[in-house]
Amino acid sequence: MGMHRYLALLALAGAPLALAAAGDPDPAVALAERRGCFTCHDLREPRIGPSFQAVATAHRGDPSAEARLMDKIEIGGRGHWGDEYNMSPQFELRPGEARTLVRWVLEQ
Repeated sequence: MGMHRYLALLALAGAPLALAAAGDPDPAVALAERRGCFTCHDLREPRIGPSFQAVATAHRGDPSAEARLMDKIEIGGRGHWGDEYNMSPQFELRPGEARTLVRWVLEQ
C-alpha cells in the first residue's frame, strides 16, 4: 500500500497521526512504511502481528519496554502474543531506526 493511500485510510479511521508543519507525515510513520512494518501490523487491528495500539497498551508504564521492543525488532522473537505470532528479525534497520519505531509505537 502506498504512503498516500495509507495516510488517507488513517485519516478516515480517525487514527492519531502527527503532522509536520509542512503537512508531511510524522517521520516515524514514513520510516514504518519504508521498513515494511505495516505488512504485518496495523494501528488498531491485529494482522499477522498485533496492532501497534495493543503493543503500546501491553507495555504502558513499563520502563524496560523500549529496550525489549528494540531487541524484538532487531533480533526477532516468538511467543509473546501467542504461538501464531513470530516477529522476524529486521536486519536492514540503520542505527537508531529501531528506537524511532519503538518510541512511535509506544505513543499509540
